This record gives sequence, C-alpha cells and structure tokens, in this order.
Amino acid sequence: MHDRTRRLLCRTVFLTFCVAPTLFATGWICVVRSPVYVAYQKTSWERTLSDQLGLIVSIDNVDHPVRGVTALEGVELADPETRELVARVRQIEIGQNKDEWVLLASQPVIQGDRVWHFWEVLHDRLLRGHRSSDLRAQLVAGEVTIRRAEGDAASTLTGVRCRLAPTAEGPQATLEFRDVAFEMAEPAQLRVTRNRQVSPPATRWELHTGTTAFPCSMLAEQIEVLASLGDEATFQGTVQAMSTANGWEGEITGRFSQVDLDRVVTNRFDHKLSGTAEIVLQRAAFAGGRLVDAAGDMACEGGVVSWSLLDQAHESLGLVADARVRSVEANSLWRFHQLKFGFSLSREGINIMGHCDSAGQGVVMADENGPLLTDNPQEIVQVVALVRTLASKSVEQVPAAPEAYQLFHVLPIPSTRSEPEVATPRPIHSPLRLRPVPH
Repeated sequence: MHDRTRRLLCRTVFLTFCVAPTLFATGWICVVRSPVYVAYQKTSWERTLSDQLGLIVSIDNVDHPVRGVTALEGVELADPETRELVARVRQIEIGQNKDEWVLLASQPVIQGDRVWHFWEVLHDRLLRGHRSSDLRAQLVAGEVTIRRAEGDAASTLTGVRCRLAPTAEGPQATLEFRDVAFEMAEPAQLRVTRNRQVSPPATRWELHTGTTAFPCSMLAEQIEVLASLGDEATFQGTVQAMSTANGWEGEITGRFSQVDLDRVVTNRFDHKLSGTAEIVLQRAAFAGGRLVDAAGDMACEGGVVSWSLLDQAHESLGLVADARVRSVEANSLWRFHQLKFGFSLSREGINIMGHCDSAGQGVVMADENGPLLTDNPQEIVQVVALVRTLASKSVEQVPAAPEAYQLFHVLPIPSTRSEPEVATPRPIHSPLRLRPVPH
C-alpha cells in the first residue's frame, strides 16, 4: 500500500473512531447540561408523574448520575384542587430492573392530615387505573416521616418497602415498615388487593402487626371506633376487611390493650365504668357494616362501676348480682377488684362466662369482699339485652336514644326472636363504621 494511502487511512480511522465520538460525547454533554434541555426534562417528568399520580408534581432539578438512572431532586406533591402540600421528597432515584420499576426515595415527608387523601388518590390511579394490570414497581425508603398537624410532632417509619405487582385477582400493593417508637422484631405488613374477579370489583385490606402492638390512634381516622378506646390503646393482631357495595366485611383477630373503659362506657352511656382493660378477640366477623359474630375474653384489674350498670346487668343481661349489690341504694359507686370474663356474640344471642377464678367459679366481677356479678351458664340472652344494659337505666323498654340506635346499628340482627320496638331517633354516624373508599 502506498505511504500516502496509509496516512489517509489512518487519519480517516482516527477521525471516525476517536475525534467524532469525542465531539459527539462533548456535544451531548453540553446539550443535556444546557438550561433548555434540563427545563424540558423537568417539565416532561412533572407532566408524566402528575398524570400517573393524579397530584400536582413539582421538581427542582433532574439529573442522571449513572446510565439508566434518573434522579429527581426536590419533589413536591400537592392536591390538584386546593394546592395544599401532600408530601415532599428530597430526592427520588428511578431505574428499572428487568420488568420492574425501582424507586429509591430519600427523606420523604408526608403531611399527617393528608395521608388518607394521598392514599385515595394512589388507590384510584395505581389499583383501579387501566394501566395498573401489568405494572410492576417497588418503592424503597430508609425513613419516612409523617408530620402531624399539631406543631412539630411526627411519626417516623423505617425500612419502608412498598411493592406493586399484578396477581390473579388484580393489582396488589404490599407495604412493609417499622415504627421507630417501638422495638419491632419484624416489620408490620399492610397488603391491599384490588379484586377484579368479583362484581363489582372491590378492594381488600389485610393488616398484620406482627409481634408489635400498634397504637390504635394510628388508624382512628379510618376506623372511628378505635378513637373511643383511649389515647393509650394498642392493637396486636390481624385485620382483614373488604369494601363492598353493601358496606365493609371482614374479620379481626388479636389483642387490644390499655383500653380506657371510661372512654368506652362512661363517656357514652348513663353508667360509670372505669379502669384499664385488655380485650382478646379470638374472632370478630363483620359484614354489611355490622358485627356478624364475635368471641373473646376481657380482663380489667380494678376500677369503679356504678350501681346502675350492675343492676342492669342483673335485670337485662342474664347475670346474677350479689345480695350486697341489690341491697344498696341507687346511684352508688363500687370499687371492684377484678372484671374478667369470656364472651360470645352472634345472631343467636350473647353468652358471658365469668373467669374471676380467685373469687369463685363463674364470677364475672368481684371486689375485695367477694363476687359482685356471677354468670348464668344456661342463659343466652338476645342482643337487645346488651343495648338495654348499656343505653338505659330502666328494664321496661329500650330507650329511643342515639346510644341505643348506635348499638342496634352495629350489633348482629337476632335470628329467632324479634327485637322490641324502639322509636328511631335521627340517624347519626355509626361509631363502628369504617371510612369508605372508592369501589
């Protein structure tokens, strides 16, 4: 080959494989780093995420730290109507592992009073949306802060991992987390499944707290009856619930601890019952917004009870009051030493079994001098007896009061005996009704 030809060939190869790629790379870097391109990417990501999430998404900056990974900095999510801030994330790294999107969130902060609204939006877009059938995604955050409305108070969740994946029933979201306020040996798990195999489609919730007791106040906004258990009440166990066209149905099993009986009884009815109780539910099934059946145990180691409640338990609930109780005058208060019993509740009625063994067999409540209330093993009373016991000081009739209406609204409907007629007061919100979610 001629020398001139060799030099020409070498120059061509050098320009093609060295200079040209270098110029292209330099030019590309200049383009992607230019304010115009960065603004275009920022606007594109904001538009895409806003469309996917149904929230107003704003981003401070977009970067590409490594190939195939996009870093969104200063991400804020706001309500599309009120423009109120819902959540803020310092940085989100987005990448793809095979067919699954992976998001790494750094220091996300969620406004506590917007948590439920945040979930409703995600539920509609990610579980009910037409693009959710085959979507696979995983969100990982080392720490999530839920900022409460009052002052600087906040709850912090660690080890947060949320996975969205299709199942045979429909799209399913699984959330695992730990709360720094508790020493959790294992993470709690919340699984939400959109069942598209039923008509109409419905959303099923499953909460497993693991070995840790969670404060009931965490779910008080969604399950309103939990607010009446007291500020210190906790729950450890499993909750399964599905929102249907006829209301909520599902089952609860687990242990409620630190239940404030003043909040449960005294603040809601014309009786006095104070103390801190533990309630163990072997099962509590509900459907159509009311209990179907329940069984469990209740224990309270000391408190105060009014004579009116003891008298109603004797007259209406099938329990046997001690002669000391029946001989005193009305409006008296008793300091009891122990309240402990097992119970079963169904359409067939209510059965109560005393477990204060130190005071004798079948004792439901006792003070330091002996039994106050004893069970009647053969006695199964109708549900209306519980309503009469709690909501009335008279055994003659069931009162036409809001308290009676609330109890009738959530307790099982008797199957064999008719309930006594009761005047219906103005409808009010049931304390046991779950907050509805879209169907």
